[in-house]
Amino acid sequence: MSLKKLLKNNVFMLVLSIAFMIALCIIAFVYSVKAGIISTILFICYIIYVMIYSYFGSGEIKNNLAGKSLASHTFDFISDMNVPVLLCDSRGSVSWYNNAFRELFSETTFKIGDSGKSISDDIDISRFEKACKDADSDNYILAKKDNRYFRIHPYYIETMRKNFWLAVWIDSTEHEELIKKHIDSNVLVAYAAVDNINELSSGIQQDRYREISAKIYNVLNDWVNSMHGIIKEYERDKYLIFFEDKYIGQQFESKFDILDKINDLSEDTDGVPLTVSIGIARVFGSGLDEKEEAAKNSLQLALQRGGAQVVVKNRNDNEFFGGRTKTIQKRTKIKSRVVANELVSLISKSSNVLIMGHANPDFDAIASCVGIARLAMSRGREVKIIEDLDNPNFSICREKLSGIKEYDKIFVDKVYGQELLKPDTLVVISDVSNVSIFESPEIYRNAENVVVIDHHRQTQEFTKNHAITYIEPTASSASELVAEMLEIVLPLNTLAKEEAELMLAGILLDTQNFTRNVGIRTFSAAMYLRGEGANTSSAQAMFKYQIGEFKKIAEFERNIFIFRKIFAITQYENDNDPENRITAAQVADRMLMIDGIHASFTVSKVENAIHISARSDGSVNVSLILEKIGGGGHFDSAGAKISGSSMKQAMSMLREAIVNYCDNN
Repeated sequence: MSLKKLLKNNVFMLVLSIAFMIALCIIAFVYSVKAGIISTILFICYIIYVMIYSYFGSGEIKNNLAGKSLASHTFDFISDMNVPVLLCDSRGSVSWYNNAFRELFSETTFKIGDSGKSISDDIDISRFEKACKDADSDNYILAKKDNRYFRIHPYYIETMRKNFWLAVWIDSTEHEELIKKHIDSNVLVAYAAVDNINELSSGIQQDRYREISAKIYNVLNDWVNSMHGIIKEYERDKYLIFFEDKYIGQQFESKFDILDKINDLSEDTDGVPLTVSIGIARVFGSGLDEKEEAAKNSLQLALQRGGAQVVVKNRNDNEFFGGRTKTIQKRTKIKSRVVANELVSLISKSSNVLIMGHANPDFDAIASCVGIARLAMSRGREVKIIEDLDNPNFSICREKLSGIKEYDKIFVDKVYGQELLKPDTLVVISDVSNVSIFESPEIYRNAENVVVIDHHRQTQEFTKNHAITYIEPTASSASELVAEMLEIVLPLNTLAKEEAELMLAGILLDTQNFTRNVGIRTFSAAMYLRGEGANTSSAQAMFKYQIGEFKKIAEFERNIFIFRKIFAITQYENDNDPENRITAAQVADRMLMIDGIHASFTVSKVENAIHISARSDGSVNVSLILEKIGGGGHFDSAGAKISGSSMKQAMSMLREAIVNYCDNN
């Protein structure tokens, strides 16, 4: 036993002290018998004192003596064990470490008292406290060192003078490698579908279509084979795919270049864009049935976002790739016919119908709600439209409908609308699919039967199931979608002239007078409304400017600057009137007339938030740009609302989102 350990031994020290006192007694007897007797008496008293407090003393003293002995043994044990242990203070100053820790960091010199924000590049002291408080962290930090994985378990030690962190490093390399192997072998389920197959097949001969379809399959098959997966065509140009998770990383790195490979085949389709949408379920710990359902929902979300993209469903969120190709408007009305008949059935089964659009409604939102209201009234159901009764756009529409008696009491605010909600009430939401900007999110959350009709790209999954979800991003407007359904289920001349003109105004607004995002179905809807009595001049008259709007437009245009040669950006912060949102959208449309500009953005104050309106000539997906800052919308028309930020911060966020889009596209 070493001298250091021998001195720490309590028994040894007790024997040593007794021997020392006996020696003193002997020396005392040599000089004087009286001194020796006194020394002997004192020695006996000392022995009695030790015996009393050793065997009959308080438990506290016993514990203190035992604790000191235990602490000594514990320190020796930690110093010699082969598990790395580190002791540091809350500032990162190294106080002590054992031999195993020294061997692990042999290339690094740690001096007692060295301070810093981290012990190493991977281990930040601030993470210790978070690991101890975070219920989901299992009280450890995972770190990698020299191709070995460690679970660092921090323990907080409070002393009278200073507090410390005791970090114990447990080698978990084998465990982590098993976890990785398990994750890598997890089977992912995916659905893939050609977006515009109906338009493709109707424009070319059948044998030519089969040739193109075979090329699509070959490209997809090569892609799946590169991941050692399985692909099966379960329906015409629709595929079910299985592959392991270990191959998904390379797809993230390539940003799913399979989309570009499919689009490259468009050269053989006489100018018709050829795109594919893919939904992937990357859900761990689930059965194949749950993964299949998640993959199906992911594909549906990809289609509702405009197609030509991949949606990867993770455990807690979704990841989006692609969306750079603008899909063409669908020619067929099959889905519209199915939705119209389902909607009529739901209306007939309900006791009353509540209809609403988005907050700060435009003509398209109000007009589409009016069209659905006419459908509900034709079925003899009580119907109310929930609107912001103080909105200037609503005032114009209400005046337009003032001659129709049925609309005298049809408009209500969201407070009264909540009182009208019953278990069998049908709630129809038009021109919006983002819950946060519904006219009344509360009514939506409390409703049991919900229908959503929209033409914007869906930015997120719904948290509840809907009776009908009809989202068609290739449509020009919600008024177009509603007009199609009314044409299918209503007898001719059912719409009032004012209703038809209002819906035509909604189409004119979102198409910029039939100059943007227009397809065959858009003109077909306009023809139907024209046949119902709509006058184009009367609809156009609803867009007349007030003198104040002209002045704001001039101020917007005075602040225009060009960013990265193809983006025009302007701002307005002279006031925060609600009307700024409408004026900003008009200015964004006007800025596209600038030569060389492919996308425009207007940033303005609207009440207590910053609003951004974006427009594109079709070569830039402005929806993808604004999704980076919490917005979204259509491929060439989008918006965003930023709360709690200044104009300067909002402009910085917008420029950063544009740069990110340019770098990735």
